[in-house]
Amino acid sequence: MEAVAIQESPNTDGRIVSTVLHQIDVESKALTAIPMSGQQTDLEGYLDDLLKEIQNKEQKRAYGFLRETTEFFTALTSYTQNQDLQSNTISSNLAQRLLEKEINTDDKYGHLSPSGDGHVKKGSFLQFLYRDNGSISYLGVKIEHQTFLDEVDFKKKIGISIANKVYKACKVTFDANNQPATVFVFDTNSKPSTYWWSEFLELKELRNDAHNTRIASKEVLKVINKIKAEHPADHTIIRNSAISSFKQKGELKYDEFIDENLTNYEPVDANLKDKLPDLVNKLKDLPEKKGFDTHFNLVPSEVPFRKTKYDLSKEISITIEDGIENISDKVWSEQTTCGRKLVVIESTEGFDRFSEKAREL
Repeated sequence: MEAVAIQESPNTDGRIVSTVLHQIDVESKALTAIPMSGQQTDLEGYLDDLLKEIQNKEQKRAYGFLRETTEFFTALTSYTQNQDLQSNTISSNLAQRLLEKEINTDDKYGHLSPSGDGHVKKGSFLQFLYRDNGSISYLGVKIEHQTFLDEVDFKKKIGISIANKVYKACKVTFDANNQPATVFVFDTNSKPSTYWWSEFLELKELRNDAHNTRIASKEVLKVINKIKAEHPADHTIIRNSAISSFKQKGELKYDEFIDENLTNYEPVDANLKDKLPDLVNKLKDLPEKKGFDTHFNLVPSEVPFRKTKYDLSKEISITIEDGIENISDKVWSEQTTCGRKLVVIESTEGFDRFSEKAREL
């Protein structure tokens, strides 16, 4: 496995302003600053890969600062004043705080891990200050490191795996006054680790699960409803499938939701197939535009869809519970050879209520 080496001093020309790396050793309860040397261009590429990896991982949530006096907020403010993370001792203090929180977490929950060898994954804490659209941003990541043998002097050195193994990350942007503004947290765990976002970073949740379920379901259905007029059959199937997903108990990973309901969907109307990629892109834009997280626990009672009435003729209509799974296996359309258009409903309960007729071919 390859490893990337890192330049020691701050950079004033490229995207990266400065960076610092600390090894977090929970087992020996030790913090070690990792000496860094090498090519800045390697690190620029590595940062780009990291940001892409985090961006493409949909399991991230927006948070706010608990107070402006927390150690993390104070560290971020300090970083805008002294942007050399190597010489700014606050970066080491922050890494030390992470070590202490991981030790506490491992003492409390380490015996519960399947392997029995600890609850917290081993790794290092990598911090970046970098330029993003003309302003400064911060990225702190708990990441896998590796020991390798240098091919020049054959000495053991510590580097960062190019095959990025991001366990946890925190991305912060700064406003025009160089004050920490937006915060996004990424975690590979299905449920974000409390010790990471609450105890270490001292953040607060901006959106609870009820908010996320309510807003996400409403905004997703608005996009899906755009195909109702031209593709009614597909609209019924996709709509019910989406509502069913939101009414389930458990967690929702938004990227997987899109794949299951849209990306891998085979349309009834072939004319919809070419429109699906645009529909998928619109759905992917929703979390940032409409303000909901991409990973949260569902609260089915917050889904504001109950029943839908379908007018079949002037005399007949049917009402269907929203969110029926596999609705096309329970209600479907048929056209007979003589041209009659039928709506067929599978119904053991209602079968005896109507006169039975032989099936037309």
